[in-house]
Amino acid sequence: TLYEAAGVVTNLVAGVAGAKWGIRATLVAGLTLQLGGLGMLLGWSDNFSRTNAIIFVTLAQMLCGIAKDLTKLGGKTVTKLVTPEGKEQRLFKL
Repeated sequence: TLYEAAGVVTNLVAGVAGAKWGIRATLVAGLTLQLGGLGMLLGWSDNFSRTNAIIFVTLAQMLCGIAKDLTKLGGKTVTKLVTPEGKEQRLFKL
C-alpha cells in the first residue's frame, strides 16, 4: 500500500541523510516533523468538508509517520553504538 511505500522511501532517504549529516540531524528532523504533524491538528475546523477533513488528517498522519521512521532510525543506531562488543545477541536481561 501507499503507507508501506512511503515508509520504504522515508527509510532510504533517512539512511542517506543520517550518513551525510549524522544521526542527530535525523532525530531532530523526526521530532520536529512529529510536532508539526501534531500541531496541524490544532488547525482542525468543524467547517471542513468531508473531503478536506480526510485530506487534512491524512497529511497530519503522513508527517507523523515520516517522523516515526526518522526517530526510529536514530534510536536503532544509538542502541547499536552503545551496545558493548560481543553483547549484540542479548542486550537486555529478562
